[in-house]
Amino acid sequence: MIDKNINLYDTEEEQLRYNVSMLPTYLLMKGVPEGKALMRKLTKELSRIPRKQKMQIADIFDNLATTQEKGSVKPGDISLEEGELSKHPYESLVSMLGAETSTYLLEHAKIVDDCLSQKFDSQLIIDFKNYLSKTFNYEDEALNISMPAGEFYSFIVLSFIANLDVAVHTNFYSRDIMPISLGWLFMHKLDPDKWEYDKKTEEYKLTNKNGSPFTCTSRSFIHFILTDLYFYGSEKTKRVRKMPKGHYGLRNEINWRTNDEDGQLYSFLDRKSERDSKRNWISLEEFYWLLGMEESSEDTPNKVLISYQKSFIKYIKNEDINELGGNPPSFEGMIWFIYAFFQNIYERADKLSKSKQSKEQHCFICDEYYGLWESMTIKYEKMISEYIDNTRVEWPDYLKKQATRIERMT
Repeated sequence: MIDKNINLYDTEEEQLRYNVSMLPTYLLMKGVPEGKALMRKLTKELSRIPRKQKMQIADIFDNLATTQEKGSVKPGDISLEEGELSKHPYESLVSMLGAETSTYLLEHAKIVDDCLSQKFDSQLIIDFKNYLSKTFNYEDEALNISMPAGEFYSFIVLSFIANLDVAVHTNFYSRDIMPISLGWLFMHKLDPDKWEYDKKTEEYKLTNKNGSPFTCTSRSFIHFILTDLYFYGSEKTKRVRKMPKGHYGLRNEINWRTNDEDGQLYSFLDRKSERDSKRNWISLEEFYWLLGMEESSEDTPNKVLISYQKSFIKYIKNEDINELGGNPPSFEGMIWFIYAFFQNIYERADKLSKSKQSKEQHCFICDEYYGLWESMTIKYEKMISEYIDNTRVEWPDYLKKQATRIERMT
């Protein structure tokens, strides 16, 4: 997940543990304009000498605290015990997204952090398997004591993203719309319009060879956001809302909050959604621009940013996770993080591709994700059932189909 040039550890297992621990930081840095340069400093250019590491990391965190005076974070504020940059990478992510009130998500984040705070062994797998079984009634033989470290670390992150996925629906869509798996929707996978699953042979068959046989992560992300803006647009709330039947033409139906006199919005949508390329990464800044959040009244986003950065500096200095937070719940940030996770996998796979044939071979489909999402959805749906209106609408077919495993569509 993170560039292997970091070279901080002597064993592959420890390298994997470090990579997974760094993932929230890595993805969030890719969401800001200066993120690419900062991430390079945090990976390829990071010294193996602890004293120099502290100086480098303090400078990076100081740059991230852009509303503070230079020197807010000093080398003495950085703790690198056992080589960790953060003791609470996933719990701090939940705090940054303002999702601490989601009890199961917060508990899940703490358990993931606990798994990453110690060296890999079979007991970690047993404990995590028991947690998923007890909490979400989830069982899968793929999660077993014989699995390699890399598969285990991938599994715990997938499970956390699935929990975040379900939390998005529960907290922001549950009253109006039936749930779909955003993670599966955003995953680079077999295109359900071009493949069928044969239950007898237990194989996939390509039924339409025109174009790419796989979905495009960024395109699916934009189609979902367009549907959300159409359904919840201010003009639509004045009358009974209906889901669109197709994604083409939606742009003209949305009451955009972004000033687009120069046609930047349409150019952005065309560039990001119509070409299946690793260049299609959508940053968090671009996502907020697309939503028009820079026009919020009283400069609320900047006040929230300043408040968060102050708490971030306190957290860095004191290593007290309770110092971190203060953000209002951000479903935009949660949705973007789910997208960013799978876009990152797509980019990594794409780098392995030297031809169309190898590209097909390196399309990594996280099949266990859907089962995790289903089990967690059942749990969350039971929790909120008394508050749900039985007349909830469905997401449109073009999203539902891509957000459902092919063999489960009948």
